[in-house]
Amino acid sequence: MNTVSYIERKKYVRYDADSYLLYLNEAPADVVVDEESGETARGYSYTGEETDGSTRISVDARTVTDENRRGKFVAGLIGRRYSIDDQIAILANSDNTAEHAEELRTFEAYRAECKRQVDELLNR
Repeated sequence: MNTVSYIERKKYVRYDADSYLLYLNEAPADVVVDEESGETARGYSYTGEETDGSTRISVDARTVTDENRRGKFVAGLIGRRYSIDDQIAILANSDNTAEHAEELRTFEAYRAECKRQVDELLNR
């Protein structure tokens, strides 16, 4: 994971036709603005797998609109951990065995965390 600090607040940026960069895990940060004097300014840090502190999600960027952005971003985050096939299997299995029930609980907790992260990002 990479943590990078910026003076300006970040949200998301279209990376290419197939992905967006989301700036998640926002925290207040002191950013050095003058190396020589050591002067700092208040800013924000972001932690993610990309070198700029962002998290890349796969999504057909051409189809993202203001109306569906939340759903597309949540699905993109979920897709980083669970393939579509895995998601279908977990949901189809439901909780018919103890193992499946645990898989479903784990998936639902991760999905809730993805929603929380996207809601925080979009409400900045």
